Amino acid sequence: MDAHARMISFLNNTACGDLLYFLTKGKSRTLASTKTGGPTVDQYLVIDTESGEAVVERLGEDDPENPYNWSFGYKAYVSILLFIMTMSVYMGSSIVSPGIPDLAQQFGVSETVAILAMSLFVWAYGIGPCFLSPITEISWIGRNGPYIIGLGLYTIIQIPNGLVNNLPGYLILRFISGFLGSPVLATGGATVGDIWRMDGGFMNGLAFWGMGGVGGPTIGPLVSGFAVEKLGWRWSIWPLLCANGLVWIVLFFTLPETSGTAILARRARMLRKETGNPNISSKGEINDQKVSMLALLYETICRPVYMTFTEPVLLCVNLYIAYMYGIMYCFFEAFPLALEGRHGFNAGEMGVSYISGYIGCGITMLVYCYYNVKVVIPRIRSGHWRPEYRMEPAFIGGILFPVSMFLFGWTSFSAVHWIVPLIGFAIFVGSAFLLFQGLASYLGENFPRYLASVYASNGLFRAILEGAFPLFSTQMFNRLTLQGGCSLLGGLAVLLFPITVVFYLYGPKLRSMSKTAGMGIAEEPDSKDMV
Repeated sequence: MDAHARMISFLNNTACGDLLYFLTKGKSRTLASTKTGGPTVDQYLVIDTESGEAVVERLGEDDPENPYNWSFGYKAYVSILLFIMTMSVYMGSSIVSPGIPDLAQQFGVSETVAILAMSLFVWAYGIGPCFLSPITEISWIGRNGPYIIGLGLYTIIQIPNGLVNNLPGYLILRFISGFLGSPVLATGGATVGDIWRMDGGFMNGLAFWGMGGVGGPTIGPLVSGFAVEKLGWRWSIWPLLCANGLVWIVLFFTLPETSGTAILARRARMLRKETGNPNISSKGEINDQKVSMLALLYETICRPVYMTFTEPVLLCVNLYIAYMYGIMYCFFEAFPLALEGRHGFNAGEMGVSYISGYIGCGITMLVYCYYNVKVVIPRIRSGHWRPEYRMEPAFIGGILFPVSMFLFGWTSFSAVHWIVPLIGFAIFVGSAFLLFQGLASYLGENFPRYLASVYASNGLFRAILEGAFPLFSTQMFNRLTLQGGCSLLGGLAVLLFPITVVFYLYGPKLRSMSKTAGMGIAEEPDSKDMV
């Protein structure tokens, strides 16, 4: 595949390419391989033995549009874009936290009511994936459209969000913001699976993307802290507008479509135009015609709820991960008590202190990736793999989780240097990363046939607790003290740890008792259609 073919494929794949295709009525886009000495049109087609239709098939190692054939550098670039998108959404949830006291004062409400600005955002991005995840599997939609449209609207809505002069309007706009930012949370993992093979870079790509989700909330106060301190609560919004505007421009011109279903459908449309044959179609287009609105509704809403309460493994994992994320958002209320009240930190300095969590997450991610390369991938390639091995990093995360809570709580005294509780926070975020990677991967390998429903269930469950915990955490810390509150939260984390032990020891038995569980590495998304 020469450089010219790569360039044509690149331009065809982006949202900018889609816009040019629309404006030129299809003249801007042609089949890359047919213009560069590659396969002929006939080689793109096979005759479906069941329907007799000419069906577009993906080629193998010489196909420039197959994401598995992209260069390592290009895959890494797309992974970085996913990471930035994910971090920007999670950052948006916590970026308002330094301005909560100022917001409450301006509108004459309690800080608990003002915290709804964060909670509603979180609840909305938990609801979004329930609807958006299955939609991206529709052939004419794909991954790119929801990313570009969602992030574009997410960016634009920050303008009225920063200008509104009444609290109900502000809270409604925050809810809408969370929903619009949710597409990458719905399908970011699927995009990683589109470009990285399961026995190659998939797990490390997923870990890198996941760092944006786990560490992203810690960046929000860093971005807005000093601005809020000097200019007021509205300046928790304007940095979000500027940052996401720049990100959107980069995505519009450079983010490629990665869904095999969508790429094949686009190829079918181009073939119909170039050959004049209206009977050419892709497997995705054929399958779309068979899917009813009732089936789609069941896939998006009913099945995630049903599986949550009928699959004990899914329920336990949802509870564990949701509790962990809920505590993360408790820290936005604990930090002012620990640092402002006892060490004299202002809002900007507290914002900077949150970066300790991101450092802890980054170090843990690097160690986890090394573990994948040296342990996990060799096990998979040798055939000596079972899903329960995912509990090995979860064990470490589950042990460090309560330890970090005790360390943060019982060192938050004026007599103890402020770096010590920050080390506790760094350990907590690192443990959260390990728990999320282990438990979420375990879900994927237990329910490979229902990944969309399983992760939609997990995301919604997680968001409910993420948004709920900040609403009572201040009262809890005021009544129990910071030490007592952290001890309570850490003690509950100890009670949840046996979940990982039970899964490790009795995972196969639990799968045998389930009607929906399977076993093994989940199938590579769309791979059977792409290669």
